[in-house]
Amino acid sequence: MTHVFTQGGRIRRYLRQEKKIAQPRKPVIYNSKKETRMFRKTLVQMITLLVVGLMVLSACGSPTPAPAPAQPEKVEVVVTQLVPVEVTPTAQPVVEKPKPTGKIVLWGWSFGVLFDSGLVDEFNKEYPDITVEWVNYATADTYQNLKLALASGGGPDIAQIETSHLAGFVELGGLADMTEWVTPYKDKMNAYKWVDATKDGKIYAMPWDSGPVVLFYRRDIFEAAGFSSDPKEVEKLVSTWDKMLEVCKTIVEKTGSPCFAQNKAQNYGRMYESVLWQQGLGYYNEKGEITVNSPGNVATLEMFGKFWDANVVSDELEWTEGWVNAFGAAEKPLATHLEASWMGNGLKFWLAKGQDSKWGAVLMPAMKEGQPRAANSGGSNMVILEESKNKEAAWAFIEFMLGRERSQLMQLAQADFFPALETTYNDPLFIQGDPFYGGQRIREVYREAAKQIPEARIYGPYKELMSGHVATAIQKYATGQMSAQAALDEAAQAISNETGMPIAKP
Repeated sequence: MTHVFTQGGRIRRYLRQEKKIAQPRKPVIYNSKKETRMFRKTLVQMITLLVVGLMVLSACGSPTPAPAPAQPEKVEVVVTQLVPVEVTPTAQPVVEKPKPTGKIVLWGWSFGVLFDSGLVDEFNKEYPDITVEWVNYATADTYQNLKLALASGGGPDIAQIETSHLAGFVELGGLADMTEWVTPYKDKMNAYKWVDATKDGKIYAMPWDSGPVVLFYRRDIFEAAGFSSDPKEVEKLVSTWDKMLEVCKTIVEKTGSPCFAQNKAQNYGRMYESVLWQQGLGYYNEKGEITVNSPGNVATLEMFGKFWDANVVSDELEWTEGWVNAFGAAEKPLATHLEASWMGNGLKFWLAKGQDSKWGAVLMPAMKEGQPRAANSGGSNMVILEESKNKEAAWAFIEFMLGRERSQLMQLAQADFFPALETTYNDPLFIQGDPFYGGQRIREVYREAAKQIPEARIYGPYKELMSGHVATAIQKYATGQMSAQAALDEAAQAISNETGMPIAKP
């Protein structure tokens, strides 16, 4: 069988030989009543032959006159009465449900790991009659084309959607209800991954990978500032954001390196959202009320104000050239970076390439001692479109890739995709040391973070709209135009005006 990989106009074909499926053997069925009658008949025949045989032997004896006959010896023949026993017939053979067949089309940007790791090959060994075609769209192109497809009734069978955009597509409609399929996996996946996949009790996606947020730090800069660079010690040093602020002040004083990047005028709230998430806060609550200006949200924004006021952060805007250069700067490079586990490879192969053994990672600071030290950022999911003509084959693919430990672990080994499937977390892969991080068991940190991530409502169906207004509020506060409370109040009102959602009472 063939699966097709489409990328940049090129097609790679993988041929598969069809396998014959052995038919189950028909079991032998025993009828208890018939067997009992046959046994009785045989026993009577044997006794009759025994008596006749004794008579023949007597007739063939010596002609010498026999002595006076003795009393014949009594031979007691005991015949056991066979009691009919009702025997349950052997179970009928289990008829296996035919395996799905046909072609499935995938849209997304991360399916390459499934091909490169050999997982698609393994899938086709188990499902030789399913053809897999991947159209490699960039993230933005995936979403744009997917919206057009949902509106027109076309599109792929399976699409990749980030958790940050998932609720919006669920609200848009056109995704298949996957509740029955994914229910057996609900308790095995990161709980927070189901929030944005669910609407009115129905689930429309299967979690793929997660993005547990941790604090990456430069070991050499911490040492130059007079601190220990050992992860266990650093984790204690930065156990809260207040403690982190004091550490940052020392780093700037002793080394000149900014603690992390946090732009003011164009800040779009990425780090702010992570700190909200770790507290279980967000932009709306379970009742559908806006919480953008809640006391917790205001306090979080004011916490960032302390770092700006202390002049311990860089004003470089994330994901710009200046920000990229700040990681590899010969003088005064960034000392830390708060980001999800997927940034681990980003540092290793891109932002901090060549800085082997200079980096480490610890749990992010908490707002208060004892509170969660973890958040989620990003991560993807797979969905099936309602218009798909081959939903069974699509689910077979999703279940194989995301619901099986081996598949998730192969993706972790191949591309460091951190699995949403928690039953994988005891695998030895999680305790391998990483030379880039000074031999630290970096995945142990990710795993510990993933276990304590609370549910939060930051993404949601109006994520882009809400994030846009919140970003404006952050910028106004950071540049001194408004107080945190006033800026977030303004954002909450704007969101309410555009969505019709009520604002939660304090």
